[in-house]
Amino acid sequence: MQTAITSKPIRKDAMNILTLDVETTHVELSSGGTSPLPYFNNRLVSVGYKWLNGSTVTYDCFYHSVKEADAGAVERLSEALQNTDVMVGQNLKFDLSWLRACNFVYDGQVYDTMVAEYILSKARRWPLGLEALAKKYGGVQKEKDLIKPFFDGGKTFYDIPWDIIEEYGTADVLATEHVALKQLEAFGTTFEELFDGTKTDTDVKTIA
Repeated sequence: MQTAITSKPIRKDAMNILTLDVETTHVELSSGGTSPLPYFNNRLVSVGYKWLNGSTVTYDCFYHSVKEADAGAVERLSEALQNTDVMVGQNLKFDLSWLRACNFVYDGQVYDTMVAEYILSKARRWPLGLEALAKKYGGVQKEKDLIKPFFDGGKTFYDIPWDIIEEYGTADVLATEHVALKQLEAFGTTFEELFDGTKTDTDVKTIA
């Protein structure tokens, strides 16, 4: 069951910022290792998303071994994407590749916390993964320990109990949003200034 139905932003007079995260199946590759990419007959398991000015995360099931897909999930997500001005995510190219593979449409602006952290690092070597960033910036932490035993046992998100997936995925969305806001503080800007071009004292495109 979805945590909340919030396909429309709470305020229509503000820039609509949506933080999004997907979970998928993964397959063993003949060359070794695994891949969660949509090009190997993988499936989209769940999508979580939250409006910046909202208080809850919408978390919908699309494909799972036990839980049925949430009714209206496709329509809710499609409407949310239509209303989004800026999508926030960690390693967003992965999430966007899945959205497009599943025939969702999004052509708006993006803010990738992994890319932003690379810029903040100024080429210094420090971790860029969500777990490390959540620890660095505080707030909600990535719940990696929830799923590790299942992955170690050869299972994918398709097989993991739904309540664990929902808890894990919801934490990822909240952690990503918090990281993004802290990064913007470090840059000395806001989403509106960054994407509307309203910042006049500093050109944020040169902050690197």
